[in-house]
Amino acid sequence: ITMPENTDNTTPKVFKNTVGKYGDRVAMRYKDYGLWHDVTWNEYFKLAKQIGSALITMGLQKGDCVSIIGDNCPEWVLIDMGIQCSGGVSVGVYATNAWQQVEYVIDHSESKFLFVENEEQLDKWLNFRDRAPELKKVIVWDIEGLRHYKDPMVMTYEELLEMGALEVEKHPDLFEKRMEDISSEDLSVLIYTSGTTGPPKGAMLTHKNVTWMATAVEDQNRMQDDEEVLSFLPLCHIFERLFSVFAHIRHAYVVNFVEKPDTVMDNMIEVSPTLGYAVPRIWEKYYSGILI
Repeated sequence: ITMPENTDNTTPKVFKNTVGKYGDRVAMRYKDYGLWHDVTWNEYFKLAKQIGSALITMGLQKGDCVSIIGDNCPEWVLIDMGIQCSGGVSVGVYATNAWQQVEYVIDHSESKFLFVENEEQLDKWLNFRDRAPELKKVIVWDIEGLRHYKDPMVMTYEELLEMGALEVEKHPDLFEKRMEDISSEDLSVLIYTSGTTGPPKGAMLTHKNVTWMATAVEDQNRMQDDEEVLSFLPLCHIFERLFSVFAHIRHAYVVNFVEKPDTVMDNMIEVSPTLGYAVPRIWEKYYSGILI
């Protein structure tokens, strides 16, 4: 595919342009206590800015890696965008990985921060905390079962947002300056292979890689801003990341997050996505279910 040369060749540039254009339109939805909730493009930017500002304040340098482990949800994507717009390199870790595999990715990527979804994922880090000296902080976004847990290395997502909000008040241009400082050749994400034939390998994707991919996919698959998609494949996988993050900020459709991995079919009926995608194994399972 021969694509036109695009000046919006970094994630921050594409993201900022879309936010400017769509503002109060819905960017994503998530289900909580049986109800679907909206997140607008302006809210998306505001929260990503708070996350990024807090990380910069805590010492995130351009090119530093930050790891994320958890199931699909708005927080995962907000954190991902906050990292990338701050010049960091976002590293997704499979939520099903055993602690030894998590340790490998943290160590191999030399991650400076680790975002974990809940108590289950935090426990994995506790198994190797003494062997991960590079980590400055571990941030938890679902604190059920951890409300009374105290550890100088651990902070909650809400605390991070509060820190970011204060930083935005003091230095409103900090985040945007870092966004402008990112070039198309800078690293955007590390995508680790599943490790079936040996230790996982980290594929290094630049901002030019991912923004080109988001534009190129539209050449074969029509994407418009009135589409609805369902985010359910692992976000650390490049295929889901393409639709839930990179193509999303380029084409401005609505991303709907499944409640949990085992409610995919129920959520699909509720959302009625106009744009469907999956890996072959998923289509095989659908086919088998229909046939039975």
